[in-house]
Amino acid sequence: MNISSALIKQCISLRDFETWTYLRKEYLPSEYHLLYEHIDKHCENYHDFPSFDDLKLGIRHAATRDKVFAVEAIEVDIDPNTLLEYLKNEYTQKEILNSLDNYLDNSVLFASAQESIEELHQIVLDVEDKVDLEIPQESMQRISLLAPKEERDKLMGLGLNFEYDTDIMFSPKDLVLIGGKRGQGKSITCANIANNVYQSGRSAIYFTIEMDSRSILQRCCAIATGIPQARITSGNLTNLEFERMAQWQAARFVNGQERYKEYLESTKRDYSDFHHKLTSEHELLPTQQLDVVYDPSLTLAKIRAELDKKVGRINAGVIIVDYINQVKRSHIPARGGQYDWTEQIEVSKALKSMAQEYDCTVVSPYQIDATGEARFAKGILDAADAAYTLETWDQEGECITFNCTKMRSAHMKNFTSTMDWETLKIGPDTALTPKERDAAAEKSDEDIHDL
Repeated sequence: MNISSALIKQCISLRDFETWTYLRKEYLPSEYHLLYEHIDKHCENYHDFPSFDDLKLGIRHAATRDKVFAVEAIEVDIDPNTLLEYLKNEYTQKEILNSLDNYLDNSVLFASAQESIEELHQIVLDVEDKVDLEIPQESMQRISLLAPKEERDKLMGLGLNFEYDTDIMFSPKDLVLIGGKRGQGKSITCANIANNVYQSGRSAIYFTIEMDSRSILQRCCAIATGIPQARITSGNLTNLEFERMAQWQAARFVNGQERYKEYLESTKRDYSDFHHKLTSEHELLPTQQLDVVYDPSLTLAKIRAELDKKVGRINAGVIIVDYINQVKRSHIPARGGQYDWTEQIEVSKALKSMAQEYDCTVVSPYQIDATGEARFAKGILDAADAAYTLETWDQEGECITFNCTKMRSAHMKNFTSTMDWETLKIGPDTALTPKERDAAAEKSDEDIHDL
């Protein structure tokens, strides 16, 4: 059976506009292209398929007219969508093979293993762009207004403010950007979000470019245990603080609590020995992790490669990419240098695609300039579902403000949360800004004078 003829026959006979919409000319052999264009133009002009008689009369190209007779004569009882999937798969395989041939013909000798892997992953991304992988939308009468419970259970709050989370929740397909100047707390915010997701029973995958993995885990430990990060970094802890840190560590491992119990019962209380036994004799929990990937030369291909290995396996709830301005499309330098705005926009679009593809909320910080706008590339916000800029007050203020600059699916709402600069814990309680406190104090003084 000729699959191309069979599909065209079924679309015309069944008036299957849905399948025809998802059929691309490129899926068909070149000898069918003129026929496809004629049918498609007729559908566009008349909002209906042409009859076979219409095609015979309207097509003057002899070989294409012969195709019409062949299509009309074919007998087929396979549904159009199955035929479409066959053609799509066949086209995809051809494109992959052609790309691989070009790669082998043009590849640089003695390229590093990492460069080769990135090139191959880029081939996959290029083929995805050529192939329509979207799932056809359901008809209106079959769409439920309420998402299934399993989808609603995946909704994620930032965990930074109780009041805000009751109002605003994010879908696992959302891209959330956190803007701020250097040192304003962008990475600290990301560590808090990662820890909150982890504490809720799901995994956080944290990609870091500037900070190493140990530093990220130390931040998360400080946030979770209330131990000042500086003390964790120095290792100068009290016995009680070592216990809290050991308990936090043990929670990430299979049967880790048993090892923690042994640690508590030991008279020596040697944390180094506990940590060695925990990490060497116990496996990490398969579904609840703080998984940190440190790579100073992070590219989109590397992110995808890691996500392919991790997302389904560890029940990921959030993907954090710290930070968007430093991620590269590939190992090949951008034409415009480190801050090429076109590259940053493409990276932003790619992160949004990853959120949809891997069914995880993606959070990424970005730099802002003196005016509060995205540095070098305002367009990076176009793909985002939500964006915030940080307003960090003096540490004595013990608070941090999140100013909402974009919200796709809800109202724009700012919030201020408590901030502990020793443990780096943000929220979840609401706080007043220093300006609001001063205003409240002045109001109290006025009330006293009135009395």
